[in-house]
Amino acid sequence: MRRVYPLLLLAALLALLLSGCGASTAKSGAGDVPVSPGSTEVSGTGTGGTGGVDPQTNGAAVEPVSGTPSQEAGLDAKLKQTAKDVVGMLRDRDLEQLAGVIDPSKGLRFSPYPHIDVKGGRVFKPGELPTFKDTGKLAWGVYDGSGSPIELTFRDYFEKFVYDQDYAGAPNISVNKLLGTGNTKFNGLEVYPDASYAEFHFPGFDKSKDGMDWESLVLVFRPAGNDWKLCAIVHGQWTI
Repeated sequence: MRRVYPLLLLAALLALLLSGCGASTAKSGAGDVPVSPGSTEVSGTGTGGTGGVDPQTNGAAVEPVSGTPSQEAGLDAKLKQTAKDVVGMLRDRDLEQLAGVIDPSKGLRFSPYPHIDVKGGRVFKPGELPTFKDTGKLAWGVYDGSGSPIELTFRDYFEKFVYDQDYAGAPNISVNKLLGTGNTKFNGLEVYPDASYAEFHFPGFDKSKDGMDWESLVLVFRPAGNDWKLCAIVHGQWTI
């Protein structure tokens, strides 16, 4: 009988040990969930896990809004190209093509000097341009310095105050930045507040004159939808 007690005690201890090992195994394996290979955590704050992408765009490229530098550069490039086209028309004396780009509401103003005289000068609507064959003299303003009236045929005015140099080959072209400056202030944007302009500029021809013989042709445009319409042709040169 005494031999039975040790055996029972040993059996009880063994059962107790086995019971403890089973509980430990169950506890350690309760939270083991297989993780799929390659799965990642998506960051987000209450937006369905957008991962930092704007939910309104879904990651798509956003077009620049109006007035961004890229759009302004595009408008300047288009204006510059339109101005080059107009200079080509003037070089070729193609008045028919020129009439097609004239601002229909403002007409085309001719100014012999950078300061536009709104009370003088000539303004023509698209169908009113004179021809190079017209012999009648017109009043175009007054000469700088003397103040004498400028009375010339359209052809003579064109050759003296429009295409007196080969502006199609001008070494400098600027957009909304005046290169030729002198005593006479350019007031094109005061006369046409919503306008832009392109300047075709020769810095000078005779080195001995230190640039005082510069000449420019300034073309002033007003926006018309996606296009530009010509509203003024301004001749620039050093004035007294």
